[in-house]
Amino acid sequence: MPVRRLLEVEPPSPLRYVMGALIMMIGVVFPVGYMMFRNKRVPSSSSYSKQTEQRVDIRDIDNGDL
Repeated sequence: MPVRRLLEVEPPSPLRYVMGALIMMIGVVFPVGYMMFRNKRVPSSSSYSKQTEQRVDIRDIDNGDL
């Protein structure tokens, strides 16, 4: 009978559900959301604009305009 008593588990309290939800939000939802949406922002004058300004068009080289 002691084995059967060890297998019986009480249902968790509502506070435990809330604690589990908070831990999951901090550990999973926020990091995944940050990784998904960090590249969606419009880049401000950082290295992105320097890369786009220095692009050379192949047609300019062929015409000798460069």
